[in-house]
Amino acid sequence: MTVQDPLTGEHNITERLFNFIDGLSTDMQFNLYKQLIEDKVSTQLFKLIIDLSDEEKVQFSEKLGDMPFEAEPIQTINLDENESFMRENPRKNCLVAVKCKVGDTLFSSYITSISVDGVFIEVNDRFPVGQKIRMAFKLPNVTNPLELKGLINRNGFQGFGVNFLDLNQDQQEIIRDYVSNTDIVE
Repeated sequence: MTVQDPLTGEHNITERLFNFIDGLSTDMQFNLYKQLIEDKVSTQLFKLIIDLSDEEKVQFSEKLGDMPFEAEPIQTINLDENESFMRENPRKNCLVAVKCKVGDTLFSSYITSISVDGVFIEVNDRFPVGQKIRMAFKLPNVTNPLELKGLINRNGFQGFGVNFLDLNQDQQEIIRDYVSNTDIVE
């Protein structure tokens, strides 16, 4: 399965990645996938389930009933030696609708991770790191939507990270309460 670029005679990066991944064990492929989706396996499963037909959902549900669940040890492949795994404030995986404005671009998407420091917004578009963003979203069990400013601090495979700017004490408490409350079902 070696395909060369007809102009340069070189193998393309996609093929090299395919070959690399194909050579990994199933466990290593799964661990790599988890890292690429930033450990948001449940979020990805939810999205897949939403796209299933009602009949497929019933079949899936029946399969889950027959499936034994066993805890497996988690292994990690470090793709970035400088990646910081320690965060000052806890994060919560979520799926919260958000309306955003970056420059003159307006779009709607989902927040898939939140902390009192910032959010990760799932989006296909990329914006420059350092770009300011305005966001409006409503957290469960909170009456009024939060309208916040932020700064894009990184781009990832599935979106970008944002650091909040100028949060007042009330906004910080609302987010801190949401992140620490495990009883809230989304």
